Amino acid sequence: MRYLTAQVHVFNITKSMIKQLVVIRHAQAESHHKDFERELSAFGIKQIESIAKKISIQAIKIDKVLYSAAKRTKQSAEILVSHLGQKMAMEADDQLYLCSASYLYDAIAITDNSIATLCLIGHNPGISEFVNSLIQTPIFKELETADVFVINLNIDKWTEIYQNNTSNYFNIVP
Repeated sequence: MRYLTAQVHVFNITKSMIKQLVVIRHAQAESHHKDFERELSAFGIKQIESIAKKISIQAIKIDKVLYSAAKRTKQSAEILVSHLGQKMAMEADDQLYLCSASYLYDAIAITDNSIATLCLIGHNPGISEFVNSLIQTPIFKELETADVFVINLNIDKWTEIYQNNTSNYFNIVP
């Protein structure tokens, strides 16, 4: 009698969690007033509404929006959230106003790990420097108003943002 033996291989597959970052430069603002107090222009409102629609079409579910406390970024965040119709946390950060790319890394690193998709709305030049650094492929220009980069990160915790584990990204324009 012949016995057949089978080898069974057990693989312990640990799927790495992917965090998603949606980086947006604020929409176009009016050119008068003090810089921090500049409001969105009529065109800027249309830009952010267009972006919200495109984010919705991509089925991106944002858990939290972190934005500069400047008036135009706050308005961009509010319009985005209202048009997406999703429940999400919103947080203004005074230090995001005209900050450096390194501060953006730090602001993201302290995000609660229960947040899977974080939306960050800020200003040039820091927001463009940050995106260039994170995707490690220079975009060769500063982000235009309402430009969006959706970046998937192979990280389990937001503190790992410094490791630049970008798996892929894409750009959305108004």
